[in-house]
Amino acid sequence: MRAHMDSTWATIEDLARTTDEAAVRRKYDRRNFVWLVALLIFFTFVSFLEVVSGRRTVFEVLVGTANFALTAFGLFAIFWHRTRHWLRRRIAASSIAFVAIQYGLLLTFNYDEDWIAWATVVPFLMLAFRMPAAELVLTHALLAAGGVVLALLMPPRGDTLPVLISILTINVLALGTELFFSRRMRKQVSSDWSERRLHAREQLRMRDELQYARELQLSMLPECAPALDWLDLCAISIPATEVGGDYYDYFVEDDRVALVCGDVAGHGMASGLVLAGLRSGFTLLRDSLHDPAAVLRRLHDLVTQTSRRRMLVTVSVVLFDRLTRRAIIASAGHPPVILRRADGTVETIDLYAPPLGVRLPVAIPQRTIDVARGDVFVLHSDGIYETRSPAGEDYGLDRLTEVVRMHGGGTAEELRDAILAAVAAFRGGTDAADDVTIVVGRLLE
Repeated sequence: MRAHMDSTWATIEDLARTTDEAAVRRKYDRRNFVWLVALLIFFTFVSFLEVVSGRRTVFEVLVGTANFALTAFGLFAIFWHRTRHWLRRRIAASSIAFVAIQYGLLLTFNYDEDWIAWATVVPFLMLAFRMPAAELVLTHALLAAGGVVLALLMPPRGDTLPVLISILTINVLALGTELFFSRRMRKQVSSDWSERRLHAREQLRMRDELQYARELQLSMLPECAPALDWLDLCAISIPATEVGGDYYDYFVEDDRVALVCGDVAGHGMASGLVLAGLRSGFTLLRDSLHDPAAVLRRLHDLVTQTSRRRMLVTVSVVLFDRLTRRAIIASAGHPPVILRRADGTVETIDLYAPPLGVRLPVAIPQRTIDVARGDVFVLHSDGIYETRSPAGEDYGLDRLTEVVRMHGGGTAEELRDAILAAVAAFRGGTDAADDVTIVVGRLLE
């Protein structure tokens, strides 16, 4: 199996759709194109010698000039970008036409006994071409017919029969050789292409399944933030692969709103499946979110008992209570929540605890703080501060808190976009190595 796709085939869809016959034809054409260029160069030199040779009859000058014009035009068409692609798509027909016309001009120019040498040489120059049997038979039939006609019209000195037999024998031998090697190449290409096409179709199937899983996962995320008159909310989750390991959600119950941000260790299909179960757990326990730590403890049991393979999940929950003017923060191994006060001061709230799914007794820490109008809370995944620059430097929490301090006075959406822009600029155009999730909540009253 080849380690990479031929540059000729632009997409994996091309590989999956291409038949063996089309693949063989493409292989033939690539080889024939190279050999046609070589023949054009060779015959350009030959025709140039014909033009500058000592022959001076008008007929010979015209034929030699026509031959040189043919080869020169062929080279120009091969290398000019506007005709090169057209010729590549019709390389077999172009090759047959060129050989037939070139052969006829050579025999005409050398109408004395020199034509016998070209009638012998040209069929062997066809040996490098690879074509279907019908095209090879047609080409050698034309070559043999041209030699036979000239032998009858311009009989050589001596007996004509040996010359005719030689011309036919040479073309039959050349034809047989080309058929053998063309057939062998066809078998090789068909065998190789069947394996590559099967692999490409499997890749397409997996890609379609991952795309469906991605769409399913994204459909589980909130379509938009709830519109509240006392709390400005905004969030985003950008998976690093088709199926990410990050999750966020909002749960609104009367005058309470819970913000959730979670991250399964790693990313991919397995992470997406675990997060689907985690979201279902939060949905079923939403009535108990007045005590976020208790909900996380129950979700810990869910993660540990529903998978034989150890899966680790970090989660933060921030519960806003409009009536008490307080926020309850609970975390299971998740990156610290960043709080920007209305006066511009910033603090990180880091509650140390193991992630959900560890095979140990778990105590979920919880903290209650007073909040006021203008306070901003930022929940995020580790894909933010673990982003690396092209030089290998981590983005870090300090840069993140500085962005929150500088841009936290605007709307939640403006702060989210400022964080994304700063991280993207720091990454310098390289692909993200991990999922990126941001949840922003700003108190309006």
